[in-house]
Amino acid sequence: MKKIIVLCLAIFTYMHASVNEDIILYKVPNKDHKISAQTLVDGLTVNGYTVSKNQDMNGPYEKQFKTTTFDSYNLMSIYHEETSVALIPKYAKSGIFTPFSIATYQRKDEDDFYIALLSAKAEQNILKEKDALFDKLEKLTKETIVKILPAATETSLSYNAKDALYTKYSFEVEDADAMEARGDLMMMMESDMKPSGFVIANYIDFNKVLKENKKEDYIFYDAYSLCKLKIIYELSKEKPEAGAFAPCTMVIYHKKGSNKTEIVTLSIANLTSTLAITDKKILEMLTKAQNTMKSIIEDAAE
Repeated sequence: MKKIIVLCLAIFTYMHASVNEDIILYKVPNKDHKISAQTLVDGLTVNGYTVSKNQDMNGPYEKQFKTTTFDSYNLMSIYHEETSVALIPKYAKSGIFTPFSIATYQRKDEDDFYIALLSAKAEQNILKEKDALFDKLEKLTKETIVKILPAATETSLSYNAKDALYTKYSFEVEDADAMEARGDLMMMMESDMKPSGFVIANYIDFNKVLKENKKEDYIFYDAYSLCKLKIIYELSKEKPEAGAFAPCTMVIYHKKGSNKTEIVTLSIANLTSTLAITDKKILEMLTKAQNTMKSIIEDAAE
């Protein structure tokens, strides 16, 4: 597979003084612990969303690290079919938000349940694309959350974000060879991911969804939700809203007539800037993880 790597950077800086506009955060009174992640999953499903994964992280935290600061911590992979089917044919890279992530959590000895997700503004700035569909989906999701949990109130995070970006890898592959090359690529990547601590938490054949909606643009369009437990564990202790990025979606697709396969991922700089991370240990861990994934993708494509 002849390789051309293209790093596409979407950089932006916010000048606001104290409110982070990238992460939407809801707080819900939950002293009796009657509300859970499943409450949200059930409500989203009834209201037209597909929840492809609802992963309990607290159990793995306790099992692997022997401690947790949460009563509950869940990461969800979600998409709204109508919106995704409209967005992906227009912007192939928008698949990094199909599915998008929602984190729900409640700390030990606290009475509030939280829901965190990325804003439409953040997604558009990351992708360098402005489209009313992003805003429409955000509005619908916010309305749906409040419909499910009427006591939910939106709250703000008091830190700023800047310098967010995504990375795109582009490989020359003839259309006729695309499916075979895809199989080889993923076999190599998956064999290297596990020893490096990466887990494929979820997989969606989104081309099947596109075809069901009469969209025939792609030979394949795959979305992989990737997670590295140690990283989300360390991040969540101080910034549980980091779950709005986790699991991180990587999309691999081949558009008909393009003679190229592309991979798009969120970059670590996106997460570190949006969450205003300054802890050197965590920054080193994140940088190492990104370099490892970069090597996995490049080695698999050789």
